[in-house]
Amino acid sequence: MARVARTKLSSAGTVGKASAVRYRMSGIYQTLRDRICTLYYPPGTVLGATALAEEFQVSRTPIRQNLQKLEYEGLVETRNGVGTIVSGGDLREYRDTYAFQLRLSEMLGDFCSPAHAPKALERMQRLAVGAKTLQHQQASLQAFWQILHELHSVINGLITNGEVRQTHDRCYLQASRLRLNIVAILWDEEVKYLNWELEECCSALRARDMRALGLVQRNYISFSLARIARFIS
Repeated sequence: MARVARTKLSSAGTVGKASAVRYRMSGIYQTLRDRICTLYYPPGTVLGATALAEEFQVSRTPIRQNLQKLEYEGLVETRNGVGTIVSGGDLREYRDTYAFQLRLSEMLGDFCSPAHAPKALERMQRLAVGAKTLQHQQASLQAFWQILHELHSVINGLITNGEVRQTHDRCYLQASRLRLNIVAILWDEEVKYLNWELEECCSALRARDMRALGLVQRNYISFSLARIARFIS
């Protein structure tokens, strides 16, 4: 009996250690992703595996694994003789991503479940309250990003199709950096649009109208495209 107990304890300890490793890996990924999306690491920044391993106090292996995941997301790229760099210097590529995201949003109503609308509405209403405070503070990309990212998380969590959810997530991560570039220049205007978007998302969720929710997203992506076109031209 004692031997069995030790085996169970050892197994539990192994599972606990594995969970801790996964949690730490996820934390590294999220930190690097947030730094890229909030422009703390602007396009062209070289991400050295050795320096990052020292910062996060891990070996180079988990850093490389996280950089590979970021590359799959389109946030970094590998260049011979240089290493891993933050991607995204071409405004026209961003515009293409936004254009695809716009079409994808038009279809969200076909892939979102109204069953989770009440919980999503609770989260969205809290975000709407937080967004209003942005109107009375100095420009903060980090504060804007946190609300924008949670808004995306709420909608992405309603998508029941795994492939659509993953594609929706990738498009958002790639396009959000350009929006934050615009936020840094047009803070008051962007905060106003964010507040309007949240209010309309809340209205769609109250009605459990997933098609309307997708169209709200589509409309505000279209507004962003128009602003991007102004900068490109």
